[in-house]
Amino acid sequence: MTFDPIALANEVPDAATFDRAVLAAFERSVGFDAAFFAIRGEPPTTVNVDAKKLEAAIARVDYADEIAPMKATALARRGVAVDTQVLGEQRVRALQYHRHFAAPIGGRHSLLALLTVRGVPTGSLMLGRCGSTFSGEHLALVEGLLPRLAIARASFRLPWWGGPLPTPRSSATTRLAGWLRGERVLEHLADKSPEIVVRDRAGYREMVASDGRGELVWSRAALDEPERSGWFYIDLLHLAAVRAPSQRRILFIGSGGGVSVRQFARVYSGARLDVVDPDERVIVLARRWFGLDSVPNLTVTVDDGAGFLRRAPNETWDAIIVDAYDGSELAAPLASRTFFADVRRALRPGGGLAFNVIGSLGGSSEVQQIERAARAERLDVRLVPVLDPGEAYSPTSVRNIVLLGRR
Repeated sequence: MTFDPIALANEVPDAATFDRAVLAAFERSVGFDAAFFAIRGEPPTTVNVDAKKLEAAIARVDYADEIAPMKATALARRGVAVDTQVLGEQRVRALQYHRHFAAPIGGRHSLLALLTVRGVPTGSLMLGRCGSTFSGEHLALVEGLLPRLAIARASFRLPWWGGPLPTPRSSATTRLAGWLRGERVLEHLADKSPEIVVRDRAGYREMVASDGRGELVWSRAALDEPERSGWFYIDLLHLAAVRAPSQRRILFIGSGGGVSVRQFARVYSGARLDVVDPDERVIVLARRWFGLDSVPNLTVTVDDGAGFLRRAPNETWDAIIVDAYDGSELAAPLASRTFFADVRRALRPGGGLAFNVIGSLGGSSEVQQIERAARAERLDVRLVPVLDPGEAYSPTSVRNIVLLGRR
């Protein structure tokens, strides 16, 4: 007896219920003694497997290396493979995942099935047996269900898990020098102003610009959680999207390390993301050190933001995020009425704008210039100053201020 994953997705209230129902359906149609269903970025759903131990094992590189041949075979066979058929029973019994999970319950054979959406791996299904292996009929049944299973699971806003940042290679001498300075410089581009440095410091990876008047940290990502910047203003950028009727397509003007892009990819799964930055060096460094190319549904364009919008009169977005300081200054065209007229035209009805500005709310400054330009183009505008915990507010203090606009 088989089942229809898409019909099942329409019958259950949430992803957790769906995952449990999928394993129950496979137990009836294929049969197993232990199993798990794991979606990237979410706790696995298990039967006769310790879920916490499994989560820790999935995160370990050596486990991933062990099942790499199975994954390769599975992808070549429409997504399904059996470990003992690929590696042989004797070799399987020597593997850590077999010793830790299968052997204690008398397991002998494990069927691995990989879920993909538009060619991107999104999760895996593992069925284990203590007795006979899986027949060709069983493999064909799972193969036939995989495409619909992947689509059905994606209907529950399948999350994207960004994974770790790229790990640099360096000598012991370089590591010691970095330790003495309290940082580790990964790359330094001094070919033009501003100079750009990528460094690891105090638990974060930073992209830093220096233009002779000082340095400005353009972007930073926590080494243990790359979607976290430690800067509250990054979280405020989401207000542009959550106020919009939908989050199908989002434009970022200014890349940096792409930390906000990674956040949006995870929170608004399936959204099309466009990134525009005028400095090709920034894009190269974001790809090399911040894993920008791992972000799904991402299009990157090297161009200035104002010019990009002006040259794309037929393109529209649900949200536009502007975080585009060049050195310590904002490019003048981004503060003009012309730019905000293009923003209003490019936003879908109800769409939101989040614009990071560095300045003060008191007096006359760039913040007030940008606010006036946005209001003049009939955007509904709010200014949100960013305060550190325990900080007493002062209207003259220079800080990050997020301008929120809505069409």
